[in-house]
Amino acid sequence: DAIYLGLPRFNARERGENCTLDQVGGLITVAADMGKRVYVTLNTLLRQQELPLVAEMLAELTLLRPHALIVQDLGLVRLARDFAPELELHASTQMGIHNSAGVEAARRMGLRRVILERQVTFEEIAAIRAETDMELEVFVHGALCCGRSGKCLFSSWMGGWSGNRGKCKQPCRRRYFSDNGNGFFFSPGDLYSLDELPRLRELGVSSLKIEGRMRRPDYVHRVVSAYRLGLDASRQEFLKARGQARETLAGAMGRKWVSAFQNEASFDEVVHHRTLGASGQLCGEVARATPRGIEVVLKRPLAIGDVIRVQPRSGDEGDAITVNNLSVKQRPTQRAKGGERCWIPGVTKGERGALVFKTASAAPPAATRPLPPPQTRVDLCVTFADGTVRVRLPAWDLEWSHPAPLEPARTAGMPPEKVATEFRRSRSKSLGANRVNVTLPENVFLPASHLKALRRDFWSWLTDQLTPERVQQQSRELLGRMWVALTADVTPANAPIEATTCLGPTSKRQSGIRSRPLEERTVDTQEVVLPEFCPEGDLGAVRAELRRAFKSGVSRVRVTSLYGLELLHDVTDLHITASFSIPVCNAWAADELADLGADRSMVWVELDADSVEHLRKQCRQPLEWYTYGRLPLLSTRFTIPAEGHITDARGGGFRLTRRQGLTWVTSDTVFAAPAPKGMATFTDLRDASPNEPTTSRFNLDREFL
Repeated sequence: DAIYLGLPRFNARERGENCTLDQVGGLITVAADMGKRVYVTLNTLLRQQELPLVAEMLAELTLLRPHALIVQDLGLVRLARDFAPELELHASTQMGIHNSAGVEAARRMGLRRVILERQVTFEEIAAIRAETDMELEVFVHGALCCGRSGKCLFSSWMGGWSGNRGKCKQPCRRRYFSDNGNGFFFSPGDLYSLDELPRLRELGVSSLKIEGRMRRPDYVHRVVSAYRLGLDASRQEFLKARGQARETLAGAMGRKWVSAFQNEASFDEVVHHRTLGASGQLCGEVARATPRGIEVVLKRPLAIGDVIRVQPRSGDEGDAITVNNLSVKQRPTQRAKGGERCWIPGVTKGERGALVFKTASAAPPAATRPLPPPQTRVDLCVTFADGTVRVRLPAWDLEWSHPAPLEPARTAGMPPEKVATEFRRSRSKSLGANRVNVTLPENVFLPASHLKALRRDFWSWLTDQLTPERVQQQSRELLGRMWVALTADVTPANAPIEATTCLGPTSKRQSGIRSRPLEERTVDTQEVVLPEFCPEGDLGAVRAELRRAFKSGVSRVRVTSLYGLELLHDVTDLHITASFSIPVCNAWAADELADLGADRSMVWVELDADSVEHLRKQCRQPLEWYTYGRLPLLSTRFTIPAEGHITDARGGGFRLTRRQGLTWVTSDTVFAAPAPKGMATFTDLRDASPNEPTTSRFNLDREFL
């Protein structure tokens, strides 16, 4: 029913093959003709200095009119809502929304749909649905990240390649070592929900999402076809359709399936640490590697056109190539059999013992057709009254009218959707209809020939009105207004500079037991820290503890997830700090948090020094700086088959702790950096001691990629 795709910049799959704006426009035209939808992902964190480029994209997208933008950055939410309100916004899973309070926070910001965090159970989805009528979207099939959505710093910490910027190097798929053995401790299988389609329908979710932007077309075709079979089947036919769908899915080469998360117990079965984290079908092992290519001992057949990944046993990311040449016993061949030794030239980074996975089979070229040119798409409000039809274009301050004498209907009246369908047929190469709203008296009729004539007259008139020059002028004017707002002189916040230290839980508890919701306190006894993750079933306990805290004199709350701002929405005389893991990479995000109730926001810990300075100079809100502590590189609900201290193949050390019902991964190395001028400071001693010998400045001295 819909596709989602990314532009070359600012999407969470920047390493994949993405679309140009012209291609997006062509795809929207094709989808509109088929009654389908196109969603554009702008779902990464945005540095202050990147906002002008994002503004250019928004100005273009207001003309192309995708059905929605999928967004993560709160600054982008504010920019799009204020300057391009005609663009519908959906909260990306990267926002980390996992309970009904978070959903309501998204509603307050003007979003229409929430794509829930992946580590939410069916039980919790049902409870969230009972509390809100917002549109909910859930992932049903494909690769899983071990870390919770939008919170992971693992790849960024280990090399500067941020998953929150679409550049993750997948450190979770690597092998790690502990005192009790080694394995792929953070490598989950692929999510599989086909069996649960009837339950998902009952849960009332609006959209089922299939991961596929880094996949080949044959994989996407198989998976979508399988789920379509299940969705289209009646309850009585579902079991038979499921069998056919599973056969279709069997040809989609991924990792071992992990069943959808029914409840918290489901998280015990997600990570199988003895299984290499590569996706695809194991087809052989490298017996010899040279700079020119590799010799492989095959377990399964391999053919010209197959796509393979040569995967080191360490789990480090392997090269993926299409097999264009293949030989057996020095003779070229189109297909090698299982048990044979074959030579594959062109693999330059192979190593002896590496495993060869087939990730896609050779297939005939798909039927393709050129995309049509992009169109400017417009909203229409069509009204029939007093013998006249009027078509209003709200975004363009235009109105067209024409006599349209309606006749009494002999049987059923003319349905508004029939009128809308007719007016969508623009027949123009440069203009198309987006939303068409029709207001029509009951029990009236207009001959089809008259309706077609009205439609032709309207689009002929509009083509004369919305010339390419006028369209581009409006786009330039919108961009100019955004640039004025983005470059306006700002007076930095004049607020007292405070230092806050967090000591962690106030009482000793056994490792692995979920602590009371507000057990974490700062040295300031008047401040409490809300848990970063609060499943729907714990919201009541958090609310109750907040009430008790306020009665005891607490006047400051440190909010670590968007849901907390909703819980505190109606509380007065309260100081709220928006802290990690709420990301603030630009001044517009800080402004948005201020409107949601925060009087201070923590600068996002991944930023480089130049980006921090751009933010500081443009921000009118008080800012806080994470100055010392062990950063939480990853947090997960999945059961991790290791504990204590672990290392990677490069000798890097990491620590696993259990807190708030989550496993947290921190580095042996402590982050330490003095605060920039004018910022409050936050010292985090939950997992660190003062003055530790090994410290890092994280991304401050390299670009936040």
